[in-house]
Amino acid sequence: MNKTIRNALPESWSLVFSAAGSAYGVGLLGLWALPFLISAIINDLDLNEAQAGLLMSAEFGFTMLASLLVAPFMGRAPRRTLALGGTLLAIAANLVSAHMNDLYALGAVRCVAGIGAGLALACGNACVASAKQPDRIAGHMNILSVLLMIVVMLGYAKVMALYGLAGLYYAMAGTMAVMLLAIPAMEQRATLVEAAVVAKSGPGNVLLSLPAICMMLAMFVFQARDTMGWAFVERIGIMVGYSGEEVGVLLSFQSFVGLVGPLLAAMIGKRFGLSTPVILAILLTGATSLCYVLGEYSKTMYTVGVMTICITYFYALSYLTGLAAAMDREGRIVAASSSFLSLGLAVGPAISGGLISLGGFSLAAWGIAVTVVLTLLLVIVPLASIRREHTQMNLAVA
Repeated sequence: MNKTIRNALPESWSLVFSAAGSAYGVGLLGLWALPFLISAIINDLDLNEAQAGLLMSAEFGFTMLASLLVAPFMGRAPRRTLALGGTLLAIAANLVSAHMNDLYALGAVRCVAGIGAGLALACGNACVASAKQPDRIAGHMNILSVLLMIVVMLGYAKVMALYGLAGLYYAMAGTMAVMLLAIPAMEQRATLVEAAVVAKSGPGNVLLSLPAICMMLAMFVFQARDTMGWAFVERIGIMVGYSGEEVGVLLSFQSFVGLVGPLLAAMIGKRFGLSTPVILAILLTGATSLCYVLGEYSKTMYTVGVMTICITYFYALSYLTGLAAAMDREGRIVAASSSFLSLGLAVGPAISGGLISLGGFSLAAWGIAVTVVLTLLLVIVPLASIRREHTQMNLAVA
């Protein structure tokens, strides 16, 4: 019993709170708020789905660029300073965005917000690599992320109904300001716990190795698949008969149920290896996305799909983040992977918006199915590299 309790607790509360606050409370806050932002942009700015998707894609694109640029330096970069600076930049950009009326000026300011979010995202995810058990720390971080998502789903739905797009930007600035309480607990420099893993490939080329490239691309395609459906989940809900506020309640409830996903990942860890949980997670997240995207034809199907979004997504994200962190203890691969996660955020709404405009949600569902297959193919290489390293380490010990 005591061992089970120990397995359920993180090795460092300060690591979990600071990393989660930076990576998810700032870096990926736009993802949690995406359904409401898309609807508010369409309604307040009088844009269509494709145009709204492009505006969000610009912001997430700069999130990707910022996190990718700092990723190679995560082994020696001042993480806490960068995370705090990125958070303050994102807060300022959100406050300015609330007062913008010109579409092009708003797009420029959202790109600045993306840069701030990208710095926070890279630093928060890089901290996972310093943990003794990265997969479990990632699971605990995602538990906090789900709790944040519950607040966002409930609060942001009401804010959007009362104050529209400007209110959402104020809400995002306020949420990020709260994260400033946790981020100062972040370690300033990387802590290497397994120097042997760092590098066979050398200090400069680890991000150019085949396993690292496949890991980054897998994160990109995985997130693109998720965002392709998630961006329009609120609009699909309205199409099947829910009101905007009812969709917000449904999403907050599924967020609460979603605590099961990261809890399982945190408690199970590597007991069954990484391959089986990772492959299972990718398949389950794909099935969930297809379920609610095709839910325009059935309210029941939509509801079932929505109720499993968080469980499958955070279960999968915990293992994928843990896998990336285990590949490089300096945190370079996991930081770069987080930037490709942002790239998935950037292209997902634009791709699905275009597909929906061309052939409706059925065509978007075909696009989602293709991304599931691609993710499975890409993740094979990093999984094989981890198995190979473990085999070599066991032979060396023997």
